[in-house]
This record gives sequence, C-alpha cells and structure tokens, in this order.
Amino acid sequence: SSNGGVAAATMDNPYRGRVSDFTEFYVAASDPAALDVEGARRLPEGKLPEDVIHVTTSDMEWFPVRRVLLAPCIKLTKYVQAGRGKYKEIPTLPDDERSEDAPTDDGCPHCRVHIDCCTFDRVLLFITSLLYPDESTFALDLSEVNALSDAADALGLQPLSDLCSSQRSSFHSRVRRDRYIRLAEVRDRNDRGGELLIVLDGMVLDITRWIDEHPGGPSIIPTQALNIECAGFFEMYHVSRQAFLYLKSFYVGELSPEDRAKLRSSAEGARASEAFLVSLRGHTDEWRVRDKIAEHPEEKVHKSL
Repeated sequence: SSNGGVAAATMDNPYRGRVSDFTEFYVAASDPAALDVEGARRLPEGKLPEDVIHVTTSDMEWFPVRRVLLAPCIKLTKYVQAGRGKYKEIPTLPDDERSEDAPTDDGCPHCRVHIDCCTFDRVLLFITSLLYPDESTFALDLSEVNALSDAADALGLQPLSDLCSSQRSSFHSRVRRDRYIRLAEVRDRNDRGGELLIVLDGMVLDITRWIDEHPGGPSIIPTQALNIECAGFFEMYHVSRQAFLYLKSFYVGELSPEDRAKLRSSAEGARASEAFLVSLRGHTDEWRVRDKIAEHPEEKVHKSL
C-alpha cells in the first residue's frame, strides 16, 4: 500500500540485483544431465504480490513492478488500472514479446516497454524518490539525460521529463555560445582564487565545485594543469574513459583558436596521442559549441564568465 512507504511499494533486493552479507544464492543446472552442480539448491516456490505488473524491457528482461510505482506513468494507465472500470481486461503479451522469465499463471498484467533494462531500473529509482522523498533520493547524471528523457517520453512520466529538461537548460545557460573564451580570462579567474578552470583539447572546463572530490586529490590539478593544454596529463592519469562522461557538466565554452595555437601543452611538451583525442572527441563532439561560434562575433560578456 502507499501508506507503507518504500518497503511496501518496492521489491528492492531480489529484483534489483542488490546483495548483502546475508544474501543467499541458489545455483542449479538447467540441464542436470549435462552438468552436475555440487550442492545445488533451487529457489523455493514463492508468490509475488497481487498488485504486480510484469514489465518486459526492450532487451527482454523481466521486472515485476508494483502498480503504485507505475501510477505516475500516464502511458501505462491501462496496466496500472487493469481489472478496474473501463480497463476490465487484463493485458497480456505474445510469447515473442514477453520475457521468458515472466510468469504467465498469476493473472497479473503484462507490459512491454521500449526501454532497456538499465535505463528502466533508473526510472524506477526516480519514481521511488518521487513518491517517497523522505526515504529515497535520486541524482541525475548528465551522461544519462538523453536516455532518461526518451524513457520519460515513452512512459508519459512528466516529472522525469521536467528534470531532464532542467539539466539541459542549465547547460545552455552556462555555456558561452556566442564567442570564444580568451586565455587571459582563464588565467585571470584562476589567479583571483575561488575558481578553477582548465583547458582540455580546447574545451574550457570549470571544475571549481568538483576539485575537492577529485580521486587524485585536490592539489594535483592546480599544481600541474592550470593555464596549459592538459590533454596529455588527462590521458596519462585516466586510463579508463569513464571520466569522459562527466566533462559535459564542467564545460563552459571553447578557447580562442588564436590562444589555443600558442598554448603550451602539458607534460613538458608531450602531447596527447591521436588515439586518445579521437576517443575524447567521440564523446564530446555532440555537445561542444566550437563549430557554432561565428568567426567575427560582436563583443559580448557572457553571464557565466
């Protein structure tokens, strides 16, 4: 029931892949004749709540979701209200559209969503935080805005659409789109203190609010990477490309081509490899504004600078 909070509305541990020190695993061979698993145990027969909707994602994964969680999704109303009022029929799915894991003998509705399982899992976390803000929180990562925005449209989940739109709006208001940023401005802001800007492949990144969270500590960037082209350092210290996903949240604009041509590179002249730059641009070209700035724009002062 909705009065029971998160614990009553969700089935977190067994259906979201979360484990603890007390989680038990049941392992058994699908074909005992082909494989003998020593000490195999099968999961005891259980019963799902009666208010479950069986959701099959685009990659054919099964989510049993309680109706209260999907109530905010306007486009799923016929599944949430199945068996009531004008929605008297219980929706089902053809075998080829239903996950093979989803049960078919419990009388619960079946629903197919054109959303992959990882994104749908994030949607459920968002809805949980929406319905139970005192018990659950949700943090939107910029790298998932597009996927979650598409999911929100597919589900008719307006609060999630609004959240994704606000993130996009903050990007457009933060980034200087009408003119290049001069190196003198970058140096001045770094020298004044209170702000920290770096240049990476010509991108100007404001990492002020993040520097204390830097996995390498808060001192390495100020001592090695300020007022230079730091792509070489970035490649050196970031073996994983996971860090690319967060660059958009720091991006404020493009360094002037004139200044970029004269900018000293990092690591005593050593430059980033071409392979690294190709990979970096593959992650950033979609939202960089370098090709959208006029050659001779009128002088303006952008509010973010």
